Parts: sequence; C-alpha cells; structure tokens
Amino acid sequence: MMSLADIFQLIVLCAIIFLPLGYSARRWLPVLHLRVRQIMGKPRYVKPVGVLRRNTPVRADKHDK
Repeated sequence: MMSLADIFQLIVLCAIIFLPLGYSARRWLPVLHLRVRQIMGKPRYVKPVGVLRRNTPVRADKHDK
C-alpha cells in the first residue's frame, strides 16, 4: 500500500505537470475543439431522410376525359 507521502508526491507531481499544460492549452484548445467539431459534426447542408417528402399526397390532374 502507498504511504501518505507517496500520495502527496503524486499530487504535487501532477500539479506541476498539468497546471502549466492546461494554462498553455487555453490558447489552442478552443481552436482544436472547433476544428474537430467541424470535421466530425453533422453537415448542415445534408437533410435527414423524410424531410424532402411532402406531407400531403400530390395527385395528378386528369386531363384525359
């Protein structure tokens, strides 16, 4: 089992590594998030199935009488 000193050292080590990394990531992380969302996101110009169908049935006029 880990002692209390080892746990404290891990917490300090993670803080030393991840706090400056997170602070520096503030600049490029929103841009990266936006790019990933544009690439992986659902395209806006593609309509789902059923949207192009009409709600009311269209009947042809009878010209042959």
